[in-house]
Amino acid sequence: MQMRRTAGLMATSATLALFATLGSTTGASAAIYPSADGCVPGDVCLYLNATSSPSFSRSVNWSGTYWSEKIVNNGTAQAGYDHIRFTAEKYSPLAGGVVKYKGCLHYATSDGSGGQYKVDLPSTNSYGFSVKSLTWGPECGSGEKPLQYA
Repeated sequence: MQMRRTAGLMATSATLALFATLGSTTGASAAIYPSADGCVPGDVCLYLNATSSPSFSRSVNWSGTYWSEKIVNNGTAQAGYDHIRFTAEKYSPLAGGVVKYKGCLHYATSDGSGGQYKVDLPSTNSYGFSVKSLTWGPECGSGEKPLQYA
């Protein structure tokens, strides 16, 4: 009888733990924007053109070279680690060389309250943007814009 009671208590405890975990997970995920331009929640995504599906995504910091016409931050709310800072370059015949850019994007929210979470990087005269780095970090500062000269 004692063994049956212990097994019953263990099963009840496991069930309660499961529901507690599910309850906290559901509450947290409600703030996630599930369909930010097809970008998986928790990732930042790059797009080969403004209307395509994501062609590149990361949930961790990255550096390299990737051609892109759009960046979407579908990160999840996490203090100090939910905004994206990026660097990019674009050749400009008028400038006579490569022009460097940078930007900071808020994470996406379903009601749009989080701020600008995406930016278009349009090609001009066949010259497109080359994204060089994606870095997760804290809130965008007052002087940081979604896209500006570096």
